[in-house]
Amino acid sequence: MPAFPTGGPEAEQLPRVLVVEDDPDVLRILTSLLASHPRASTVETAVDGYEALIKVGTFRPSLLILDVVMPKLDGVEVCRRLRANPGTRHIKIVAITGRTDLVKEVLAAGADACLTKPFNFDRMDKELERFLPAADPGDL
Repeated sequence: MPAFPTGGPEAEQLPRVLVVEDDPDVLRILTSLLASHPRASTVETAVDGYEALIKVGTFRPSLLILDVVMPKLDGVEVCRRLRANPGTRHIKIVAITGRTDLVKEVLAAGADACLTKPFNFDRMDKELERFLPAADPGDL
């Protein structure tokens, strides 16, 4: 899925968001939400944990929205690997899961927040506001 750039050189200074989700419907909803969000300049996607780790290295996101239950490499392990690496330790992670029994585990692995599915859009918006810096009015 392509990125959603919003502009010229100032977009390079704005946050990048990587959405990692194996469910195509949820992925579509999240990317649509982020594409229209005033604080997200560029959105990329990945469908599993391995692809996420590769894209973290090339795309350099400031925020991951990370599904916890995925094939190949789950979100808990992605969190552990990102937190263990000094070069990726700073990335903010909002985990999402349909399994409430995994919330404590993903938070312990390093997620900054965890939303349960079906997630509340107002809560997602609050997490985006919390983890994405506001655009400088001079950049608009």
